[in-house]
Amino acid sequence: MRIPRFWEPEEAVGEVWHDLVRGVGAEPHFPEAAVSFEEARGSANLLFRALGGPAGVELLPVATDVAASRLSHRARLAHDVDHVVHAQYDGLRLALPASIALFEDAALSRGLYRWLAAIAAFLTVPSAPSVNALQKDLTALRQSLCAERALLSACPGLRPLRAALGEALLASRPSIDLPPQEAEVETAIRALLALDGTAGGPLAKAIGDASVDLTAFCPQEGYQPFRPVALWPLLTQPRASQNAPASEEDAARPAEAAQGSEKALRAARRKAEQADRKDSFILHRFESILSMIDFLNVNRSVEDDEEGNARKAAEDIDEVSLASNSRSAKARLKFHLDLAPRDVDRALLVGETLYPEWDWTAGAYQPAHVRVEERVPDEAPTAPLEKPATRRRIAAVKRQFEALRPRRRILRRQPDGFDLDLDEAVRAHCDRIASGLSDDRLYCAIRDDERDLAVSVLFDSSRSTESAVTGRPVIEIAREALVALVGGVEACGDQISVHAFSSLKRERVIVERIKDFDEKDGETVRRRIMGVAPKFYTRLGAAIRHVSAHLGRRPAARRLLLVITDGKPNDLDHYEGRRGIEDTRRAVMEARRLGQAVFAVTIDSRAQDYVPHIFGQNGFAIVSDASRLAEALPAMYRHVVA
Repeated sequence: MRIPRFWEPEEAVGEVWHDLVRGVGAEPHFPEAAVSFEEARGSANLLFRALGGPAGVELLPVATDVAASRLSHRARLAHDVDHVVHAQYDGLRLALPASIALFEDAALSRGLYRWLAAIAAFLTVPSAPSVNALQKDLTALRQSLCAERALLSACPGLRPLRAALGEALLASRPSIDLPPQEAEVETAIRALLALDGTAGGPLAKAIGDASVDLTAFCPQEGYQPFRPVALWPLLTQPRASQNAPASEEDAARPAEAAQGSEKALRAARRKAEQADRKDSFILHRFESILSMIDFLNVNRSVEDDEEGNARKAAEDIDEVSLASNSRSAKARLKFHLDLAPRDVDRALLVGETLYPEWDWTAGAYQPAHVRVEERVPDEAPTAPLEKPATRRRIAAVKRQFEALRPRRRILRRQPDGFDLDLDEAVRAHCDRIASGLSDDRLYCAIRDDERDLAVSVLFDSSRSTESAVTGRPVIEIAREALVALVGGVEACGDQISVHAFSSLKRERVIVERIKDFDEKDGETVRRRIMGVAPKFYTRLGAAIRHVSAHLGRRPAARRLLLVITDGKPNDLDHYEGRRGIEDTRRAVMEARRLGQAVFAVTIDSRAQDYVPHIFGQNGFAIVSDASRLAEALPAMYRHVVA
């Protein structure tokens, strides 16, 4: 405790009060033994998949949650809400704490990450939400207990870890006076943590016996949920995405470079019906304004602030509040001085095709659900790749591809050929002397080995390629890689076509035909590649179906579809998360059923969470350094065509 500064009475009283109430009722915190999500991500992901967790589930970090449980009288003096470390699982995402510092021993924190990943593989998300708070608590505890029993039965080696975690969490769990019904639930929780099955009472029996109907239990007046237990993930219902823009103009507005914060936040809803009122802000009483950064349910003017200032403000506060209104901030104008306004959208529309889309929730296709527009892209107005360093890199990559050209083979013991096979001629002469019979295959022939391979490259030109890596935009790195790839594949004698794609909802998936199989690599193709610009979003499934159909019409003994992307499938109309991943996976399966090999090259550092599920264990490569994408392509191509 600090020595009070009596010469500053107000400060002294504040410090004494802070020391008295600090940490009252809060979870223990040991920053020196903290373990972050990124440290445990690999082992947690591996354990979740190995124990049978759904392959399409994404593991991501979340910040601490606000518990709705009852606080003690002393804790209410210290803080209004209780922040707890708690995992969540909804069948689509497994959200693990961004950091765990609950234990003095960091090994226990790492063990808690492993335990949460393991038990989530055995959890089943309820099909419908519970009717009341008590039923919700009992259902959550019963499902956690069932999953725990199944996990320990399948993996008995986890029993020591479970016992150690339960003992530590039980020792740190606050003990407060509760109403009878809440106290009975708390007693059952403590018995479960201690692995003690002797807890009595109807609620404890209902938790342990799956045959008991929970709908018969009703909460008493004023019932509040139990304090969350870090050992058991909270089961939630999956929610549809709410990220649709307010207008088509908002959706079409190009995004700036991706410089989002890595700070993880947990979402919560509350009513804010006053945010879109038209009356003046001055009509509100100023004493109700708590702080400049606190969100109030009032109408406010829209501030024309810079993106960087807003991002900095978001990083400085713990709670970011978002409200929708019909007013827009300043419009940002982007002028292309080298193009006249009438020439802005002059891409030639080649054709439109409808494709189905896989609805993983219904387990069926939605017929004619996506419209694909195929275009011929604009050519860059200036000569591409003028920098000597760029030309040298492309030439080096092309030389590596030339080494993959099929070589000539000399075939011996042929009935005809360009030269006599001396070894066979001597053998035939000896056979004729010895037996009167000889073989007439006495010549050498040369055959050119041909792979008869057609390669279609599908490049992701979504708005995420505007971001920069090592000082260069991703789109610039990708253009250079495409130029090197086209020249290299043609140098080794294979056929190649190149398409770029982006999307804006299901009505507009744009596929740009940069190079067809019959076109030769040259200045026109290079200008088209350099003319590819970042556009909208990443509806990958429809693009794969379209390019796969184009590849299937090419006569070749072998066909390869090569996908180059920098992120997961994503679009505005809820095409994200599990839905986008499952549809893309289904499109890859369709292409492989047509006899096509599908391989993905991604520069997303987090792709390990979803790419194996989409393309298979041997169907992808992750380039950790995007700036070396072009140099990495020859080795990948050698691996794929081998």
